[in-house]
Amino acid sequence: MLVSGTIDQTRLTLSLKASALTLMYGTHDVLTYDLGGRLWLRFNSGVTYRRGLDGRVMERIQDRHGRQRRWLNPDEAAGLVNDSVARVRDIRMRMYSGELDLDGAEHPTLVSAVERAARFDARAAAADHERFNQIYRPVGILPPDQYLALVLQATTGCSFNTCTFCDFYKTQPFHVKTPEEFSAHVDAIAAFLGDSLTLRKSIFLGEANALAVAQPRLLPLIQIARKKFPDRPIAAFLDAFSGTKKSVAEYRELAENGLQRVSIGMESGHDPLLRFVRKPGKVANVVETVQALKAAGIAVSLIVMLGLGGDRYAQGHVQDTVAALNAMPLDRDLYLLQRPGGAPAHAVSRHRPRRRHRRTERRRAGCAARGYRRCVALW
Repeated sequence: MLVSGTIDQTRLTLSLKASALTLMYGTHDVLTYDLGGRLWLRFNSGVTYRRGLDGRVMERIQDRHGRQRRWLNPDEAAGLVNDSVARVRDIRMRMYSGELDLDGAEHPTLVSAVERAARFDARAAAADHERFNQIYRPVGILPPDQYLALVLQATTGCSFNTCTFCDFYKTQPFHVKTPEEFSAHVDAIAAFLGDSLTLRKSIFLGEANALAVAQPRLLPLIQIARKKFPDRPIAAFLDAFSGTKKSVAEYRELAENGLQRVSIGMESGHDPLLRFVRKPGKVANVVETVQALKAAGIAVSLIVMLGLGGDRYAQGHVQDTVAALNAMPLDRDLYLLQRPGGAPAHAVSRHRPRRRHRRTERRRAGCAARGYRRCVALW
């Protein structure tokens, strides 16, 4: 549904889709709420704000220096929520008073969506945050193609937790939920999200490497997720060292129960570098795991960290990573090449890469990758 009119000499457009309500003031201010009434995105004068279910807000600015990102502090996030809801409440008031002439604005579904958004102020957001923390343990990281996934924490923490570049799970012991625990967790998430579920198009089975769980314990958990949300594909992380412990038949069984995509933190194709950053397993494990997953009909995303190891490992990192990618049956799967920008300096390497060298490394890896018809994403 799309309705438009004029407010204070500015073009106003309301767009209601199956998963979200968007309010556009001209082109300079755009607000998007999910159908549960939660603020999700705001674009205001060239700055994009993205709010997560945990209440944190990421600010993104594109300028001459490139893309700049930062997390808003709690007061800034609350201010953004209140400023946004003030916009929505102004529209609601003018709709009811007849001051705003929008053809179709009286439609009950649209009115209901505006009403829900108009209730989401900073106090409601704070209460939402508290409820989130009662249901979830901290969500460490997601693959970029799963940012809007419905996260179900079948496990918490990381099964090995040794990588020097990652501190997401340092304070979390690895735990596998029982079917009873996981079923209660899934039910609580469904009740918490309500109509906000429409924005979540897939399931991400958390946390760091849930697929490392042995098949007899893992399969019932995936079946619980599948039964509760039968129309959503399932994705998950997997480390290649654990990945070799499952057979093609076991992966095929998981695929039959909804698993469609697996993201593997390859990090590098250079074994000495993997040892340096204390990443379990070898590159050969990655190749073997990818082969098994593809044979089972499961899509694969690989994550490679640009700049990892610095100058000391740069040549081997680039050359061996490209060679490893070429050895895998990846077809059109997505390779995610990621800078270790958020990691502590000591966790990446004592040999820090120069900015010019990182650019050179990125160009070399990209050029080599383009030689074998793959899709490469850099961020």
